[in-house]
Amino acid sequence: METLNVYQRINKDSVKFHRRKDLTFEIRLCIAFSAMMGNRWGLIGQLAKKYAISRTFVYMLQGELQTAVKDIFQVQEQPGKQLIIEERKAQSVAFALSLRMEGKCSIPSISSIMKKMKLENCSVGWISHQLQQIGAYLPNTIEIGSHHALHVYLAADEVFSHSRPILISVDPISTTILRIELAESRKTEDWINHFNELKKNGLEVILSVSDEGKGLCSAIDSSFSGTNRQPDTFHAISHRLGKWANSLEMSAYAAIGQEYQREKVFGSAKTENVMQKRLDAYIQAKTKADQEIMLYEGYTFLYHCIINNLQVFDKEGNPCNREDAQENIRIALDYMIGLPINKIKKEINAIYNLLDNLLGYLDTAGQITKNLKFKGVPRYIAQSFSLAWQYQKNAIKAKKNERRKYFARKEKEQLEIMAAILKENFETVKESIYAELDKIIQSSAIVENVNSIVRAFLNTSRNKINQEMLNLIMFYHNHRRYKAGKRKGKTPMELLTGEKQNQDWIDMLLNIDKQRKSQSIAA
Repeated sequence: METLNVYQRINKDSVKFHRRKDLTFEIRLCIAFSAMMGNRWGLIGQLAKKYAISRTFVYMLQGELQTAVKDIFQVQEQPGKQLIIEERKAQSVAFALSLRMEGKCSIPSISSIMKKMKLENCSVGWISHQLQQIGAYLPNTIEIGSHHALHVYLAADEVFSHSRPILISVDPISTTILRIELAESRKTEDWINHFNELKKNGLEVILSVSDEGKGLCSAIDSSFSGTNRQPDTFHAISHRLGKWANSLEMSAYAAIGQEYQREKVFGSAKTENVMQKRLDAYIQAKTKADQEIMLYEGYTFLYHCIINNLQVFDKEGNPCNREDAQENIRIALDYMIGLPINKIKKEINAIYNLLDNLLGYLDTAGQITKNLKFKGVPRYIAQSFSLAWQYQKNAIKAKKNERRKYFARKEKEQLEIMAAILKENFETVKESIYAELDKIIQSSAIVENVNSIVRAFLNTSRNKINQEMLNLIMFYHNHRRYKAGKRKGKTPMELLTGEKQNQDWIDMLLNIDKQRKSQSIAA
């Protein structure tokens, strides 16, 4: 964007930039002419400093002037030579895009690499201008083309660039970024405007899932009043209670270490008086260690009871009953709140308040099982694939490598049984049932994964980013092909719309860039 445009904090219904009146047409022409005719190092920087503008804007004026006078003054080159120049430029753009998006390289690093590769057009300013220009051509909300309406699931969250929030909406099934926006704040009205843009583009939300951020929850309730919101089970349970399990474990080990130390010191006592004092200290340390161990074991037992009742299917592959699971969790919380743990009551009370809505995904699981039965899927097949699907989910969520391998092995065993029964129909049936089961959404983990992708770009841009780069990140993520996992070989947009993507994302961007520049020249 024009850096000579001064940013203003004004209401969202008006423009956020205004044109500097002191930079007249004649001054702009002088800047462009000086940049185009000058051929010495540091000239662009001097012009930027002299007129208090950015280097990117100087390059933009230079390019516009070159485009305007090209047909009048430029000597016509041979068609073949001009084609080679354009191909080299496109090659440089493609290389810069690949390094920035796939390699997560900073722009100075890209410039350095391209210079070593002896590529043309490899200055920091040129690369930055090209990437920003392409990003400006791209929307920040998905466009569904010929679809009149597209039903999606919605997971929303924010990530921060310095103090400015980046609002992100994702479809958790396809992992498509629906909208990404550099906002002023994350208040309710900001999220409402964010969601209204989704609805304007023909997106209809089936179910939303989010953490308990007040502004976000209020905006979801206001924008999608006719749909259910699934609280994030990770933030509601594991995030609140898991930290206490770790803390109590560390306290228990510390108390055990203190007990061993007191025992060791007692063994070196010489006089009866010293022996008695050290014995009393040892008994006190042992008592405290026993108490810490009992507290840790009791809390961990209750915590695992709660986590186990969050499972979607039981050991036979049948959907868990929502009322039973809710009652079991409530009983465990009742016991847990009576434990002598400081400051835990606030966390447990927050879970009590969420409990009525927290297990809504179990109703979804029950409905999906009924739909599979209605479609003629035998019960034992639905049960087996449901177990395998749950093992897969548990393997993904497992933090320890041993548990991850265990659940992966259990899924493999379950699928091998089904492969032996279904034979050539195995892959078709598996894909169909898994697609239905993927509609059971417990958390907004996918949007957290997308946040981590955005953070990788923030880390290589001094934590400063603009909307054009966010548009580029969104396009890249939505149109790149997964290299591994259950979505291997697919792009998020293919999974969302069901339409085949025939081009690589870089080729798509180069075509968009070429078309927009042609339209600009024609205009």
